[in-house]
Amino acid sequence: MLEVSQQEKILDAAYAVIAREGYTRTSLRQIAQEAGVAVSQISYHFKNKQGLLLAVARRVANKYFAYMQSYLKPEMSPRQKGECFIRLYQEVLENDPDLFRVLYDLVGLALWSDPLRGQVREIFAGVLDQITAEVFTKEIMGELGTTYSPETLASLFFSGIFGIAVQSLLNPGNKIITESLDALNVILKVGEVKLT
Repeated sequence: MLEVSQQEKILDAAYAVIAREGYTRTSLRQIAQEAGVAVSQISYHFKNKQGLLLAVARRVANKYFAYMQSYLKPEMSPRQKGECFIRLYQEVLENDPDLFRVLYDLVGLALWSDPLRGQVREIFAGVLDQITAEVFTKEIMGELGTTYSPETLASLFFSGIFGIAVQSLLNPGNKIITESLDALNVILKVGEVKLT
């Protein structure tokens, strides 16, 4: 078995501490303690706390895209892929809510940090591009008969998922919230909702 590099240990620790405490309440000392390294090693690998946060943002993006790749299959229809995106969010909310805690913390911080804003914008652009390409295809758009662009519907779909996930984190015991993700399927149903 390969030994985990010091850089990976630091990233693992940063992810865990940020998920548990939030970025603003996290210190480099806490991360170093969790990783079992000296604080100077964090500076060596990541320069400073913001550099470490940017690396955590890349890790969150990679983890999210790995989830998507494991769920989406080429043989799925666009509707099945849309349903798959929803199931993915439901399962991640139940089994890995730390991913969303860290992501939402990053989004809040990105409002005030240009480098982080660019990183979060990249994450969102990747998700939106994938939803547009995989779900809102010419086939679906023709069936829906809407004048909205695929990008607009992908943004609506993603915003719905993202907003419901926030509600779920704020009220984790409420199963109705995570079940409400299924209601987003109405966007993909022909004749159930007129979007124009």
